[in-house]
Amino acid sequence: MSRIMDVLRRYLKGKSIIRTMMFSFLTVNILLLLLLGLLSIRDSTASLTEELTQSSYKIMEQAARGLSFNLEEATRPLVILAGHYSVRALMNPGRQLDVEGRIQHERNLADVAFGVTSLQSFISDILILGENGYVNNLDGRITLRWNYPFTEQDWFRQAVSGTPNRGFIPLGLHNQDYYMEKYISKYDQPTLSIALPVNDHTRKPIGAVIANLDLNKVSGMFELTANQNNQSVFMIDSRQTIIVHKDAEAIGTRLAFKGIERIHAEESGSFITDIDGRETLVTFHPTTVKGWKMVSTIPMSVIRGQADSLKSNLFGFIYLCLLLNLLISIVITVRISRPFGRLLSALDKIGEESVYVISNHYKYRELNVIGGKFKELVLRIQTLVRQNYQSELARKDAELKTLQSQINPHFLFNTLQLLQTEIVCGSTEESNHLVLSLSSLLRYSMKQSEEMVELGREIQNVKDYLYILNKKYDNRIDIEYRIPDQEILKHRTIKLILQPIIENVVLHGFGENPVSARVRIGAVSVKKGILVAIRDNGKGMTRQQLRMLRAQLDDPDHRPEHIGLYNVNQRIRLKFGPDYGLRIRSKPGAFTAVYVVLPKV
Repeated sequence: MSRIMDVLRRYLKGKSIIRTMMFSFLTVNILLLLLLGLLSIRDSTASLTEELTQSSYKIMEQAARGLSFNLEEATRPLVILAGHYSVRALMNPGRQLDVEGRIQHERNLADVAFGVTSLQSFISDILILGENGYVNNLDGRITLRWNYPFTEQDWFRQAVSGTPNRGFIPLGLHNQDYYMEKYISKYDQPTLSIALPVNDHTRKPIGAVIANLDLNKVSGMFELTANQNNQSVFMIDSRQTIIVHKDAEAIGTRLAFKGIERIHAEESGSFITDIDGRETLVTFHPTTVKGWKMVSTIPMSVIRGQADSLKSNLFGFIYLCLLLNLLISIVITVRISRPFGRLLSALDKIGEESVYVISNHYKYRELNVIGGKFKELVLRIQTLVRQNYQSELARKDAELKTLQSQINPHFLFNTLQLLQTEIVCGSTEESNHLVLSLSSLLRYSMKQSEEMVELGREIQNVKDYLYILNKKYDNRIDIEYRIPDQEILKHRTIKLILQPIIENVVLHGFGENPVSARVRIGAVSVKKGILVAIRDNGKGMTRQQLRMLRAQLDDPDHRPEHIGLYNVNQRIRLKFGPDYGLRIRSKPGAFTAVYVVLPKV
């Protein structure tokens, strides 16, 4: 034992390879052990996070089912009241009721309201509001302010103008400021509402039946499903406003944290972000009401705290490994001192093909060789990364090649309605033209075997699309095609690049009610190839909007609002290079012009 200590003392005294190797070995192994510990803790935290995420999904799914069931139950009295003859009679603006008739109808409503109150615990109140100023609720207007302008409220206008989905119209969150102040349980308290319009015999809305939901009971349903991990389950609307929460003060506040846009961009999912300075696991799940999302938040400190027992055991194991590592490193250092030179010589032969010239940077030739081999490994990794990047570009190009502009279901539905109207009116020629244009659109968009088509066929597809679209607006869009040289129509281009531009022109330039609308489509030869110009006299864009849109089109990693223009620009650039693509000019209130620069192919 004393001999081993003398050898170690001799080698470790002063600067030597053995000392450097021993301490390096110890340092590396200590770091590896610490890394192992950190990875184990991280993996355990990740496992707990995944487990809690799945648990949150089940919790929110259960809550969403309960919410759906209760909303269906709450819809039943709305259907009964909206179809009740007394409700229609009291709301009918063209019919004046005598006192006796009005009293009888009020009694009928009171009988129905009694049944709703005794059976529906999910509903706090039902408002019966007519366009003619009629107002009633479950307690016979006792709690309501008589002079409140119900018909001027946004939520009432939404109730009489909306279209029921899943049996009702969601009105969202609003304050109950129409109750008398002495009813403190309701006055100026937030509520969620669902509604059904009341229609007269001509199907014209004459009022609405609105059910105010009891937020305390809705929130209580969420609290029953939450677990004991300091978890908070609540619900938000499409504007990131909290509409149901166990903390009443949180209702009506808007969420604002990094990544919140994912909640409505994706169906469901989870992510980790900072909320009020705390790292938090956020999980979200859809509900049956469009725009309403269930959200669960759990502080990551709670999740990491559950791994404390594992940490204490792991640290004890690491301490033991460090002690064993010290003893083993001493033995290995003594035994490896002689064959170390032979090992480095072998490594030197392996490194003869390296393209690097190794400098004497590490002070020892042996470590320089190891550094050279490491550089060679880095070079190979860089080559692999480059190859992977090229493969990724090829994959992205393949994805863009398969991109097809699909017929919007709403557009198809409107076209069929137009066709039905023309047939009913006996317009044989117009209906035949509609059928031919629609069939041409479908055949052109669904034929995936062609990637490149003649420019003439692409413009003909635009003509078919604009013909159908213009019929929807009673031919209020003035369309003109200016192509002085018909020969350029024989050149080939990428399929389906003009229709998305036309869709943006109509949607963003004219909106749903085009007036004095003009669209000019032209194609001319230019120095670079072919210039296709699409110009409208719509509302245009400000300089800031135009500058932002141009920046978004030039950013390959950005997904702007104008996804159609972005896809068209990227497809053209990937196919023909950065010299081609879209150019946009605009002036507020005057025009917007989109120029498509294409090569002559």
